[in-house]
Amino acid sequence: MSRPLFPGRPFGAGDLPWPIALFDSNLEGADPLFDPVDAELAQRSVTGEEDGGPQGAPALVDKPRPRPAVARGKRGRRGRASPPLLVVAVLAALAATALSACDASEEPAPHARDAVLVQLRDATASFGLAAADEGGPPIVALAAIGPEGEAPLLRVPVGASQRPEDLARELAQDDSVEYAEPVYLYETTRTPNDPRFREQWGLARIDAPGAWAKTVGDRSVAVAVVDDGVALTHPDLAANLWVNPGEIAGNGKDDDGDGYTDDVNGWNFVDGNNDVSPAASGEGRYHGSHVAGIIGAAGDNRTGIAGVNWKVSLMALRALGPSGGRADDLARAIDFATDHGARVINASWGGGGKSQAIARAIRRAQQHGVLFAAAAGNDGAEVPGFPANLGLDNILSVGALAPDGSLAPFSDRGALVAAPGVGILSTTAPGQYERYDGTSMAAPHVAGLAALLWAAAPGATLAQVREAILSSAVATPGTRHGRIDAARALSALEGQGGGGPGNLVLSRKRLTFRSDGGKVPRAQGVAVRSEGGGASGWKASADAPWIKLSRTEGTTPSRCPIGVDPKGLAAGAHEGHVQIADARGGAPATLTVVLRIAGRSVAVAHGSGCAERDGVVHVKAGTLCTLSAPGFDADASSAPVEWRLPGGAVAQGPRLFGRFVRKGSFSLQVNSTEGAAEEVPVVVE
Repeated sequence: MSRPLFPGRPFGAGDLPWPIALFDSNLEGADPLFDPVDAELAQRSVTGEEDGGPQGAPALVDKPRPRPAVARGKRGRRGRASPPLLVVAVLAALAATALSACDASEEPAPHARDAVLVQLRDATASFGLAAADEGGPPIVALAAIGPEGEAPLLRVPVGASQRPEDLARELAQDDSVEYAEPVYLYETTRTPNDPRFREQWGLARIDAPGAWAKTVGDRSVAVAVVDDGVALTHPDLAANLWVNPGEIAGNGKDDDGDGYTDDVNGWNFVDGNNDVSPAASGEGRYHGSHVAGIIGAAGDNRTGIAGVNWKVSLMALRALGPSGGRADDLARAIDFATDHGARVINASWGGGGKSQAIARAIRRAQQHGVLFAAAAGNDGAEVPGFPANLGLDNILSVGALAPDGSLAPFSDRGALVAAPGVGILSTTAPGQYERYDGTSMAAPHVAGLAALLWAAAPGATLAQVREAILSSAVATPGTRHGRIDAARALSALEGQGGGGPGNLVLSRKRLTFRSDGGKVPRAQGVAVRSEGGGASGWKASADAPWIKLSRTEGTTPSRCPIGVDPKGLAAGAHEGHVQIADARGGAPATLTVVLRIAGRSVAVAHGSGCAERDGVVHVKAGTLCTLSAPGFDADASSAPVEWRLPGGAVAQGPRLFGRFVRKGSFSLQVNSTEGAAEEVPVVVE
């Protein structure tokens, strides 16, 4: 491991005098630390095709790579920058490989050993892979990460004799690959420090009581806690848990058509299920519960503590496991939060790896008006760590304050803002409370403040909320804007007028269904949001009788489940539309719905080395081949299609990204309805 990571750096009594006078510092006249070099680095943006910027890998804020830490619980020190000529050589190598690799003279950032992430240029791309274990399955499905409608991001297994960084570098040279990178790992550690303090000094320091005079929060504002789980039965958290309005608890069905079954309070991306509570054992499993309590422990309930918000919806997304968080799981969690209407995402984690998968997920969140609060890091470094160092307009990097108002010695410098992060009392195990230290405790103060602002001004835009937080900050050395102030931020937002909700925007523009033999396809769904992230009422109507709407109205952000009924329809393609009207009288959003009846009886093969002949799919051994389910285009939107591979493995989605390993004749099964599956004959040559 390269270093102890963000939140729970053990912070003993010998590190800082304790207790400290809590509220006697006046920072109004202090000069902010401003380093022109660091400021330029912190402003560097991720660029891409969507906004007309240069194509290729995002430009990430660079910083010296951390040296390996000797032991957990001590702050690591970052190495010095490489000499100029070596920097030029390293940058040239990075451009050639599209990888964020570290200097060869330093340890690589922590990453998984079992897989790499490969971003294809389009849905039909393919590439060759080395031969796999002949004793394993003949066909191996590659998990597709990221939202449908974009070129696939695949998780490609690494052979026993391969190094992930070498495989990623090799695959990045393929013309069909946009970038390839190791699956970087991100961790959060924390250690409870001293006995419980009854006073929450942090809330006083940011003047939360001054803001509570105007609002104590609102359940309509969702904050995603992307972490290691949330204690669902904690008496200070249970009342404020997010509840998916489109899901029926415990019925074993994907009611809202989002691809996740019974995702009532969120989703567990570590174990692939709906249990978002912390791990059953382990000393550090209540980090996410502690973060959640800072954001939104129920207030005025005569129990325990109060969060920055007394009322809020805490969306629990478990993406950190006992060994840390994988970049692909974290990216999927960010996309889930975006697609399910979170206004704020809290990221109290980080590391040395600069994952483009995570960077793009945060960028997608920005495009949907979602604010991203990121812990700066606990290394005492000159610039924040990843992902806090991304220069995106929805990110607020957060350093940690000590009770005396100064930046904590362990906190990374150069963050946009700072918030309390030493001796922070919050929720842990059900019914319990402890004090943790770290920038992980600082970030949820900012996430909570953003939620509080949206509770007071639901129609405010992302830009207005972010600017209100930055412009109202109290100057603090070591940060670019200073300590957050809740009451001042509310006043600043009022001065901006709060903005408007903007036009309605759908997460998808087209849904494709397929029916064979009169079977009813599984329902799908689209997320409805307001441009800029505001709240607005909507009503849905269909122009074709075979389109079935289980929900015809709601308030953004929310989901609209959509089904179809093929009864009485002739074979062929049928097209209809769902119009989602803005309750304020603005222009409606239109969704195209396609229903294909009968169709082909065999999957369609895409990519070099893949072909269909006489109803049989032929694939060259060792090739990545993409199969589209019968009746679905290569660019069709996500549908609840199930593929069953030889050996019993199951993959989901209208496309199967498969690694066809062993020569021979095999059979796949594909099912896009509640009925029987279809056979797909495959010959691996």
